[in-house]
Amino acid sequence: MVKKVFNILGREISGLHQAAFLLGVFALLSQVLALLRDRLFAHFFGAGATLDIYYAAFRIPDLIYAGIASLVSVTVLIPFIVERLKVDKEAVRQFLGGVLSVFLVFIGVVSAVVFFALPLLAPVVFPGFGAEAQRELVLLSRILLLSPILLGVSNLFGSITQTFKKFFIYAAAPLLYNLGIIAGILFFY
Repeated sequence: MVKKVFNILGREISGLHQAAFLLGVFALLSQVLALLRDRLFAHFFGAGATLDIYYAAFRIPDLIYAGIASLVSVTVLIPFIVERLKVDKEAVRQFLGGVLSVFLVFIGVVSAVVFFALPLLAPVVFPGFGAEAQRELVLLSRILLLSPILLGVSNLFGSITQTFKKFFIYAAAPLLYNLGIIAGILFFY
């Protein structure tokens, strides 16, 4: 049974139409789960200060991810990986190791700077919260600063899986992300 699951997860998809269909279906399913996730947030937390703090706290880490991870974008890396694979597999490993190292250092430095600057940034970027809400916003934003690092590394691995035409795992990532948040709401709140 486990071997069958790994065969499905690791299956190579050679056709462009198959890959596009798989990615499209999983993107649609991810959006349905995102809708359920947001509905659960509204149900458990209600439309109020707590949910506002969560959504505000998510913005700065999300901006960091969108800005920096786009530098290591899947669409940019794949051609380089494919080109280097033709030359030497060891060159691909060195290239990816270098990209991963530079990415981790860069996003680590940016996240560290933002971590310490959040008490000054939060009132400017998100005015209207009281002092206690601002403290919660800063704390939650600091915790969420792990997400750009983890999602960026995931994006890099996504490039590798797509290069080898293994789209299932890449397509399943947004589903697992939303399922993780839903599980957190249902079982840990």
